[in-house]
Amino acid sequence: MNALKGLNTLLFLIIGSISLLAGGLKGYITDTNGKALEYATIFVQETGTGTTTNVEGYFEIRLDPGNYTFIFQYLGYETVVKKVAVGSLLKEFNVQLKEQVLDLETVEVFEGREDPAYTVMRKAIAKASYHRQQIDSYEAQVYMKGSGRLKKSPFFLRGAIKKEGIDSSIAFVSESVSKIEYHRPDIFKETVISIYTQGNDNSTSPNEYINSSFYQPDIADAISPLSPKAFGYYRFELGGYFVDRGYGVNKIRVIPRSRGENVFEGEIYIVEDQWSIHSLSLKTYKMGIEFNINQIYAPIEDKAWLPVSHKIDVEGSVLGFAFEYGYLATVSNYQIELNPELEADFQVVDETIEKELAQQLKQQKQEGKKSADITEKLTSGQELTRKDLRKLMKEYEKEERKEQEEPEVVMEREYKVDSLATKRDSSYWAEIRPVPLTLYEVRGYEREDSLAKVEVAKAEGDSLQMEIDNKRNKRKSAGLGFVSDLLFGTNFKLGEKQYFTYDSPLWRTRFNPVEGFNTHTRLTYTNNKNDHRFSLAAIPRYSFARDKFTGMGELKYRHGEKLKQSELLVQGGRYIFQYNEQNPISQIVNMYVNLIEERNYISLYEKDFVKADYKWKVKENWSLTAKGEWAKRYTLNNNTTQTWFNKDDRQYSPNVPLNDETIYPFPETEKAAVITIGVEGQPWQKYRIRNGEKSLIARSSPTISLTYRKGIKGLLESEVDYDMLDFTFKHAFKMGARGKIDFKANAGIFLNDNNVGFADYKHFPGNRVALVMADPVGSFRLLDYYRYSTKDKFASLHLHYQFRKFLFTQIPEVWLMGLKENVFVNYLATPSSKNYFEVGYSLDNIFRFFRLEAAVSFQDGKYQDFGVLIGVASNLDWISFD
Repeated sequence: MNALKGLNTLLFLIIGSISLLAGGLKGYITDTNGKALEYATIFVQETGTGTTTNVEGYFEIRLDPGNYTFIFQYLGYETVVKKVAVGSLLKEFNVQLKEQVLDLETVEVFEGREDPAYTVMRKAIAKASYHRQQIDSYEAQVYMKGSGRLKKSPFFLRGAIKKEGIDSSIAFVSESVSKIEYHRPDIFKETVISIYTQGNDNSTSPNEYINSSFYQPDIADAISPLSPKAFGYYRFELGGYFVDRGYGVNKIRVIPRSRGENVFEGEIYIVEDQWSIHSLSLKTYKMGIEFNINQIYAPIEDKAWLPVSHKIDVEGSVLGFAFEYGYLATVSNYQIELNPELEADFQVVDETIEKELAQQLKQQKQEGKKSADITEKLTSGQELTRKDLRKLMKEYEKEERKEQEEPEVVMEREYKVDSLATKRDSSYWAEIRPVPLTLYEVRGYEREDSLAKVEVAKAEGDSLQMEIDNKRNKRKSAGLGFVSDLLFGTNFKLGEKQYFTYDSPLWRTRFNPVEGFNTHTRLTYTNNKNDHRFSLAAIPRYSFARDKFTGMGELKYRHGEKLKQSELLVQGGRYIFQYNEQNPISQIVNMYVNLIEERNYISLYEKDFVKADYKWKVKENWSLTAKGEWAKRYTLNNNTTQTWFNKDDRQYSPNVPLNDETIYPFPETEKAAVITIGVEGQPWQKYRIRNGEKSLIARSSPTISLTYRKGIKGLLESEVDYDMLDFTFKHAFKMGARGKIDFKANAGIFLNDNNVGFADYKHFPGNRVALVMADPVGSFRLLDYYRYSTKDKFASLHLHYQFRKFLFTQIPEVWLMGLKENVFVNYLATPSSKNYFEVGYSLDNIFRFFRLEAAVSFQDGKYQDFGVLIGVASNLDWISFD
């Protein structure tokens, strides 16, 4: 400890020489036994500035000469307030904090009686919305420092990691100073004044906690202890009561009813009578990664309690890599404006405990005149029951949303980086940095500086040698470069925002029994200008078993702003397609079952066609589509029996699919003219704005769509004649922290089925292979691909529920690995499907990438099939391998 104190003193003597005229305070904060209190908070009442100690308990804060009131805080310890005269030099001032003495008499709970914590939390929860709306706006300065390191890696990679020079004892460091602005209800602007980063935060950024509020019902997808739903997720215990600077403070233990992800556990401190947050120390988990959040609040200008320091630690393991990150943020120079409509305070009455007073208020309310002005009720300064307060705040927020220009925008963020932010030198950081660097962080900066010097040396190397190397590389690239591009693909720039891309046939070679081995390439020209994107593509294809070239061309034009982009797509040529245009089986997966298992599930047809498709974005959340196609379709048959592992008892299934409704044989050719019109929308869609760009908030609205498709007989010799209506409803939403539901319903009818080509049938996303590539919501696991395709009425339902805890995830070691458990149900009704029904279970997010499923199917209540399947983790976007 003495050695560390000596090192810190030496470092800051050097730093102090940079600005001899700067005054302030420096020193150590310890407990009564001399143990350093790391990340203790120091707040200056007169200036609204603050800082924290580092891990050695050392702090330093710079101030102009004058008399100041310093407030020293640390969770679990008594606050110390000291008035200190600051001169023109740094003044050494060490502080000892005593452990907080709690009044334990208030903790006593008699058998059968409710813990006093519940009345505290009922009042705090009732007033949470008031505290959110109380601040009209504020400005502040935030200093944030982050550091992290790799603690452990898989044994087979340790040699490679060491070779790359990655040392787990060296910190990954980030420092920044920002000016932040907040405007009610949820507009947050950040301007980065200075920033220095080394390494990657690996998505451990704490901004979701720093830029949010525990007064909100949810914070970073976890249920806040001050949420109206909190009693369904938490138990509360009163840990004691103490007085801090004249304010009574209740220590409340937050105990999740079911420990795990998306709930908090720990302690929250509530200010008596004001029912605001004094401080908190809470822990939660996301995907098995642990987040520890510590916040200290202070009364700013005696108007409102706001956070002055955040300490957030992140620890976890992914694929054998164990890591830890720590973030520290201090908030200072607050300038706040209160909401003038909510300036008056009032007493909150808990009608559960204070029954007589609540009854008196109810009687007064009935006898008195009912005011229509919500603001008048809130500013009256009178006593309000919890229920009345919640009701009033809901009405107030509803009226506020009506007055907004864009009520569907629920969040707005702006992030800017000053042009000089990355150019600040070490003397600037030495002066502005409120929290001293640790030894780990000093080593991290030294390593970064040494790497930067190496890069400079490389850049300033022997120019003659570089010229020789360039000539040698040109000679090599003249021959090998062309061959490499031809084999593996390439792209190059033609002009400003104009590009040409060549996709290698090597990566697009496939196999199926109709074509044998086949390959194709894609040659694409793109031109991007502002809100306009134009592309032109040629897609030639060759089939070895048919010894035939086919191909098609594609023109695509997209225009409009990000969320209002309309698109025109024109295609034409001769090409091969699956009968189900959703492509239910991946060509790569089918190639595997063809060549390895000697099975065939893909069904293909060929067509000469021309098609135009226009999607018009009427609004961000509503679009209209219009499609038109003329095609001459050809029925195809298998042309090869090639397989790598011949099975005597097995052969490829025919290419023509089996179906219960169709009449065989399929016509050899068929001409079809088809038009489609449709509408799709998200009627209650909510948005967030970041740097002026509006984006969708997932799961904020269901998606509904209605499509009409018609086969036009006689148009250009078209033979098809039918009319079909198709309606789809899908939605995903969270049930608090308990789980996530995905639901999809699809229903429709052929109003006229005089002549329906098999490609025009209503097809469903079936599956008969063990490797599932389809979206886990909206696809079947054991359904034949085409057997129940129909030209009559149809309905399908899909329900997918992801549990927070279910079977194996009751075990902490399991959910700490980030594993999830899902249950899904799929149902299909067509004239021949016999009430097809399947139910399944999956263990999800295995190694963060995979899921393992078991499914069983029934028809008319009778068992039909069982399967074990492997798929991509459901939290990842659906991935196509074609």
